[in-house]
Amino acid sequence: MSGQTVVVNLPSDSVTGIVLAGGASRRMGRNKALLPMGEASMIERAVQAIGKVSSRVIISTNDPKSYHFLGVECVLDILAGKGPMAGLHAALGASNTPWNVVAACDMPFIHEQFLQGLLNLAITQDTVEAVIPVVQGRMHPLLAVYRREVMTSLERKLQAEQYRMVEWVEELKAAYVNEEQLEHMTGLDPRKVLFNMNTPDDYEAARGFSSS
Repeated sequence: MSGQTVVVNLPSDSVTGIVLAGGASRRMGRNKALLPMGEASMIERAVQAIGKVSSRVIISTNDPKSYHFLGVECVLDILAGKGPMAGLHAALGASNTPWNVVAACDMPFIHEQFLQGLLNLAITQDTVEAVIPVVQGRMHPLLAVYRREVMTSLERKLQAEQYRMVEWVEELKAAYVNEEQLEHMTGLDPRKVLFNMNTPDDYEAARGFSSS
């Protein structure tokens, strides 16, 4: 589906972009952030898209040497070995903006228009702490928008050794955006945008979809 223009009302200097690249890629068998997808690697695609809607981009990773070629600031986990929640926690700690748009590095079809749509919704909801896509009944907290203040509740969960991200998100004052709303406000297919790669088969499927 062709995209529609999305007007961004939130100044980019009020937004930090966070790319999560801390996974071990065990099921993929190699660092999926560095896998080529078209003319760029996965991490480059994420950084480019998120950089278009934010004034500063942070990569959350415990392997910063792998991403020095990007010239982007890297942030190490403060509470190491605790998965993507720890990566988000560290990046929010490094942020100095009210809103933060977050994307995992394993989404080959991430698009700035989709991110803009989430940000536009965020600023119309004065009391929300997060904007979370929901597709096919499943929340997607790794492509979402968060207020910096949620770092406090995130840290409590980590210190309590509670690492289920969905359970943490359910405790936030979040706006949940369903598939129909996402498509209407972004002009994009949310199932495609939110597709993530975990295995070699996922990667091959994404490459085929991207070239078709």
